[in-house]
Amino acid sequence: MTVEELLAAFRSDLDDTLEAYLWSDQDLIRYLNDAVQEANERAFLTEDRTTDAVCSISVVPGLSTYSLHPSVLMVKRVTLDGRLLDESSVEALDAESPSWESRTGRPRLFITEQASGRQPEAIRLVPVPQTVGTLRLTVYRGALKPLSEDRGLEKPEIPARFHEGLRHWVYRCAYLKHDTETMNREKALEHEAEFIRAFGERPDANVQRKRRDQRPPIVAINW
Repeated sequence: MTVEELLAAFRSDLDDTLEAYLWSDQDLIRYLNDAVQEANERAFLTEDRTTDAVCSISVVPGLSTYSLHPSVLMVKRVTLDGRLLDESSVEALDAESPSWESRTGRPRLFITEQASGRQPEAIRLVPVPQTVGTLRLTVYRGALKPLSEDRGLEKPEIPARFHEGLRHWVYRCAYLKHDTETMNREKALEHEAEFIRAFGERPDANVQRKRRDQRPPIVAINW
């Protein structure tokens, strides 16, 4: 569904088809963008391995850590010049080889490093590379560009079969607007429950940490 089609459906469902609107187009588009991001974070709907700005990283000799694109939610797969890298963790490497941080050579492993303070989320190559190369990533991500009421023919950047479910988050947000004519907490909760049924619970920070820690065990490496 296009932005124009979605806006028309939203207004019909909300009984808000006559000016002056209770919810502006800007309001509804903002809720729609929130819905797309929420759906992606809950259900990992957007897998990408072709967008160069997101999925291609140039490797520099002596540099082990590389920032990820802000849209990336999870790294699924990494190759270096066509060779698959195994995923590991600091804990696994500490147990396997306490001196792993100082080793150099052709990277065979990667670690996902979470954002901290002003530092963005990154991947770290192990061992530290000594030559140039190109990383290719397969990731789950959020939308690259927010939708806008000025671009009515654009579509949400998730598979079309999920577009219908986005409306429940839009209505949840609409009924939480602080105005006597729009606020309805009961309806907001009903639509939030429908959204959860469609896309799952939103993982909190603790759940996300546990999910990151559930990595495959590192195979024995002959350093």
